[in-house]
Amino acid sequence: MADATQTTPTDPLRFQETLETLPKALKNVLTSYSDIPENEQVEHVLKLRNEAYTAFPYPCIGMFRFIEFDLSAHFAYQDHVLLPLKQPVSNGKVEPLFLDLGTCFGQDLRKLVYDGAPVDRLWASDIEPKFIELGFKLFNDAQKLPNDHFLCPGNLLSDSPEDKLRLLDDKVTILHMTAVFHLFSLADQKIVADRCLRLLRKDTGGPVLLLGSQVGSTTPGPYQRHIASQDYTHKYRHDEQTWKKLWEEVCGGESWKYKVKNVEVKSKLLDRTQKRDPESGKITVFTPASPGSTLVWQMFEVWITFS
Repeated sequence: MADATQTTPTDPLRFQETLETLPKALKNVLTSYSDIPENEQVEHVLKLRNEAYTAFPYPCIGMFRFIEFDLSAHFAYQDHVLLPLKQPVSNGKVEPLFLDLGTCFGQDLRKLVYDGAPVDRLWASDIEPKFIELGFKLFNDAQKLPNDHFLCPGNLLSDSPEDKLRLLDDKVTILHMTAVFHLFSLADQKIVADRCLRLLRKDTGGPVLLLGSQVGSTTPGPYQRHIASQDYTHKYRHDEQTWKKLWEEVCGGESWKYKVKNVEVKSKLLDRTQKRDPESGKITVFTPASPGSTLVWQMFEVWITFS
């Protein structure tokens, strides 16, 4: 493992002024689910992005990262997320409950609805209430989704009885987190992992799932990330081994070693690039990570079986 601190260049916040076209998947959702005419969609997305960037000048917003559906691009999406959510409950099995933590605009949750997942099984949370509001505007669906299924603020580092996430403690069977863990130091990541374990349901009789994606590195370790609200803050990027070690340490700690029967951690390090698609403009393509890459995309599954 790399001990040296990696440094993200201190370039100005990236901001893409205009948007030529939308990914085909988002076009389909905005047309069929949101009832927004295709010829109005680019302007609609641009307007909402600009409103969001005024409040949150983050590169992921400035560069339109939210118009991609990260969850549906995950290698586990079809078999381990969408399929179990769509299946009827029978033979005394536990009804699945999905939580999208760090939901941002709730784009991945809307794709689940579009793909046929029952709305009453879907929940989302973010620390910023403004993101929830913007999500309803972006997808034009305030009358389609239960507002009380959006828990905000949801603070992963908080033990406050006021934290909204407490409502779902011991209830979640599929927990999704994309672009969340890499926002924290290694010490705080362990606190976040502990919080996730408290959210997961313990009485299913089988493994429950945490999955997602995040920035990783083939040379794992701390790095420095420049954000708008402060100067340099130490964060941590993982490879397959350090990510597995994190979960084994948390699950094997005093709080969980007698409660967790088994933990299985799977992850892939991928290069995330874009290519031009004649139908929908640029599309994201994932390929195996190049050796020595300090900035890669890590997709993961963490299966937890409780005693």
